[in-house]
Parts: sequence; C-alpha cells; structure tokens
Amino acid sequence: NPNEDFTQQFNAVVKDRDFYNENAKYFFPTIKADVYDEKKILGLAIERQGTAMYALAPKNYMIETNYCANSKIKLKGVNQKTNKITKDQIVECIEEGKITKCTNMRLGQKNHKMSQLSIEKNGITGIHTKMVVLENQSCCPFMYGLTANDYSYE
Repeated sequence: NPNEDFTQQFNAVVKDRDFYNENAKYFFPTIKADVYDEKKILGLAIERQGTAMYALAPKNYMIETNYCANSKIKLKGVNQKTNKITKDQIVECIEEGKITKCTNMRLGQKNHKMSQLSIEKNGITGIHTKMVVLENQSCCPFMYGLTANDYSYE
C-alpha cells in the first residue's frame, strides 16, 4: 500500500480479505501478541526494519529506524560496546573503501592464570577484502599483499 510506511510488512500482499481473515491465525501472533506466538510467513521473519539500509555484506549492515532518529548497526564478530562504529564510517567504507580496525577484548586462561587478550581485526571492510575473484570467476581467499595475478589455476 503506497499510503503506508515501512511498518506495513506483509499486510498489503494479500488482496483477498476473506482469505486473509480465515488464514491470518496461522501466521500472526494472538491478540496478546506474545513473542512466542509469532510465526514466520513463508519461512521469512523480519529481524529488523527501517527507512534506509546500508549493507556491506551479509550480517554487516546499518538500518536507520524511527526516521533517522535512531539506527541499528550489525557487524559480525565486532564487539560494539567497546568499538564505537558510526554511520559515517560505514559510508566511508562504501564510497572510499576505507577499512576500520576494531579491537575485541576477551578473557583467556592458560596454566591456571587468567589473562585479558586484545585482538585487533578489520571491523568494517568492503566485501572485496573477503575473497579475490580470478579471471575464470573462481574465488580465492584474500591474503594481505596478494592480488589476483599472484594466484594460479589449472
């Protein structure tokens, strides 16, 4: 429905109202709307929704919600409590290819001693740093300093 915003979800897909009323109970929550009553429609579930999305790769995205008043950033493998990631960093990665480094802290035990480990990794990268596409369209893992010309194939 063009008159509704992004919160309409799957409501506007079904045109036949009688069919919708008869079958909605199989797909939607009860009147109490408990989270445990929610069912996936056609195997799909809405994880997050918003007005705009900036996606770098699967599970690496930012969604603007509440009409830009708030945004949700999802980055796989990055502790967002210690690393402050902003929308500007994601946009710079898309436009300029800028890579943002992040540091993850965790506790480890060795020889009955607890240690705090600091691991630095690429937090925001473009998808092109995850693999190298060769001339024959096969893919090889990305290694720092190597290009597609450094790989050989038969």
